[in-house]
Amino acid sequence: MRNYHRWAALAGAAFLTVANVTVSMADVVGGGESLETAVTVAGPEDSGQTAPAGDASQQPGAPLGEQGATAQENQNQTQDPGSAPQPSEGTANRVIRVGDGQSSGAAADSGSTAAPGGSGSSSVDYSQGPGFFPGGGQTAPSQTALPGQSEDIQIFDVTNPVVLTTAKYSYDQMVQDINTLQQKYSSRMHVNPIGTSLDGRAIYDCIIGNQAAPRHILIQGGIHGREYLNPMLLMQQMEMILVNYDTGSFHGNPLSSMFDQVAIHFVPMTNPDGVTISQFGIDGIRSQQLKDAISTCYVMDSAAGRGGDLGTYLSRWKANAQGVDLNLNFDALWAEVYSVGYPSYSGFKGTAPGSEPETQAMMNLYSSQYPWKAVIHYHSMGDVIYWDIPGNKVQPESAQLANLMSVVTGGYRMLPSEGGGGYKDWIQLGNNPVPSVTLETGRVSCPIPISEYALIWAQNRLTWAYAMEWVMGR
Repeated sequence: MRNYHRWAALAGAAFLTVANVTVSMADVVGGGESLETAVTVAGPEDSGQTAPAGDASQQPGAPLGEQGATAQENQNQTQDPGSAPQPSEGTANRVIRVGDGQSSGAAADSGSTAAPGGSGSSSVDYSQGPGFFPGGGQTAPSQTALPGQSEDIQIFDVTNPVVLTTAKYSYDQMVQDINTLQQKYSSRMHVNPIGTSLDGRAIYDCIIGNQAAPRHILIQGGIHGREYLNPMLLMQQMEMILVNYDTGSFHGNPLSSMFDQVAIHFVPMTNPDGVTISQFGIDGIRSQQLKDAISTCYVMDSAAGRGGDLGTYLSRWKANAQGVDLNLNFDALWAEVYSVGYPSYSGFKGTAPGSEPETQAMMNLYSSQYPWKAVIHYHSMGDVIYWDIPGNKVQPESAQLANLMSVVTGGYRMLPSEGGGGYKDWIQLGNNPVPSVTLETGRVSCPIPISEYALIWAQNRLTWAYAMEWVMGR
């Protein structure tokens, strides 16, 4: 791979200095990839289905801030996802902020109401539980309420959090937050490096709960670089769990007791190099060899009509640092996966299944001796749930888990997967299959703007708790 098209590396380096011609950013690969533009959402990331329309006034494909923004500059854009006042009646899910994401805290102009007791905070009443559909005052279409979902939930959002909401939640910030959480909650959280990216960044498995528990759940995100709101989502889920671990309860069950029976593994950022490229451009990569590989990708994609403005091109980067789409690289119908024929920002499945160190890290984690019972994969975008694949060995169970997640998120649509090569697919087709679903967050094209995050948080803040309850009851 590293020698692939080396003849183009020097040309690519020169091309980077002069390229500024904008062309169409159409993704022409198969396997359900969809066309995205700066103003139109044509469908979810991994499906040919049509996504719910977002706000056309927001440029969904536009980069958020400068490519070379520093961590401190990003920190200045932060907001607190739990900044709404704690509900006086003490229930954890009574009011959840779903504002417009503006750091000023001003109410949105869309007519949304202020949170009770809060001045200008945009919010929605979640008194009917996480399955309540924000926006229409009605439950999600074609969904039924979960029994007791509005009762006995004592899980509060975090005040003065370690993990702050920011437009570009970087790998370095994540590592710093993991270290801080581990120091504060050392008896509740165990951190294991499970692999290293091509550019030398560690990939972390963060385990919350009893490591000897008879049931384990895996939640992973950030396998595509430009989908970097999801690592922040997972990190904030982790902190909320740790803060509520000793005092919280879910449907009358103490969280501490639930975590004796079920351990949750969070792998918040599976593709740290890809996230870094999408956030900070080629200068975020340390290896000159990998910089040359990225330059080559740009040359090849530009020649194929998939290049365009360099800053926009890099912000839309999905692959790892040598142009392999990791979610096409798993040994699951891999030979049948349609792929572009060269390393690219998107859509190249690699030279062989499992060829990439990031892919190998996730395969080795799942192949360990943990008693897995369910896996949740976070991607973006489309507000949909993928749950099936031809040959799925756990089809009924995956459908059950997907239906549960659809209700909990307020109506994410359930769709079968087509193609293959994904981590979910590899688990469902493997020797140790367990129910596995992919949750696609967000309504607009990646990188998803921070203005979308409050709603994503409201929809997904308790997915882990419902998954725990579900595996305990099986």
